[in-house]
Amino acid sequence: MKRDMDLIRKLVLFIEEKEDDHPIIKAPFEGYSNLQLEEHYHLLFEAGLVRCETICSNSTPSRVVKVIPFSLTWEGHEFADAVRNETIWEKAKEKIISQVGGLPFDVLKGVLIGMCREVVQGSQ
Repeated sequence: MKRDMDLIRKLVLFIEEKEDDHPIIKAPFEGYSNLQLEEHYHLLFEAGLVRCETICSNSTPSRVVKVIPFSLTWEGHEFADAVRNETIWEKAKEKIISQVGGLPFDVLKGVLIGMCREVVQGSQ
């Protein structure tokens, strides 16, 4: 399954908006299967963006087979702040995809932060 950075963004912003630390069993997004959501929760966990409960394999205890997120980490909040502005998000995606052909996470994060900096410096 391919990583969907638009879904990653939606999930991060959804988790940030939660009022409590209760685990998220299912995010209310139409057009995505449970498998897609679960895989992307796992990706958020691997990227260090969420605090979560993990369920590990019985045969290989070090293998995480399910992730149940409940809140963002510091890095998750940083990413949420960087992706919040829809215009910046779309421009960053377009710029990276046109030059690279994909959306590498670290490159995306760097471009988003750079674009946010430009907005702030331009308003001074």
